[in-house]
Amino acid sequence: METIQDKLKVSIAYSLKERTGKILEEVPASYPFVYIHGFNNIIPGLEDALEGRHLNESFSVDIPFEKGYGPYRPDLVMEVPKDELREVGEIWLGMELEMYMDEDVREFQLPETADEFVDGLNLDDDDESDGIYTIKEIKKDTVIVDGNHPFAGKDLTFDVTVVGIDQPSFSELESGYPDRDEYDDFGDFDGENEDFNDNNLNRRWR
Repeated sequence: METIQDKLKVSIAYSLKERTGKILEEVPASYPFVYIHGFNNIIPGLEDALEGRHLNESFSVDIPFEKGYGPYRPDLVMEVPKDELREVGEIWLGMELEMYMDEDVREFQLPETADEFVDGLNLDDDDESDGIYTIKEIKKDTVIVDGNHPFAGKDLTFDVTVVGIDQPSFSELESGYPDRDEYDDFGDFDGENEDFNDNNLNRRWR
């Protein structure tokens, strides 16, 4: 496969910068980010820019926050009692949790799969508050959590190289995500899986 189109598995290396030039994230060709094109599991501005690109092609694209990680939403920052996190177990700064609201009942838990994690990111500006929240501050009896993506509200520049274009497996087409062993070691995990947490902080997109 030489050209990116829908239903193909794409591997990219990239450098992600703010418009000021500050580097936010770098992914080398030796450990690329892999996704299935056309399934809306990366930000729309980047997926649009990758459409029709060729293997080994390098390019830069400026992406406004509206086509990136969305606006920063103050309503997604909240203070919750520690009692609400007792089912999670040990907590720490930077820990990422999935929140569900069922009428007036709020529940936090660890996301169980890669697709559940990505689908849970709050990347739009609707009123839905369910999703992935990061622990920003731990107080005596409460915890401050933030449901905004770390890059929310930022205009970004991607310097990208296409390092792989492949035919996905049947299971990858069914799920819309790369198979587990290729998806940043997301696999099964629990709160003690340090590999998941490290990759999570570096690549919680999309």
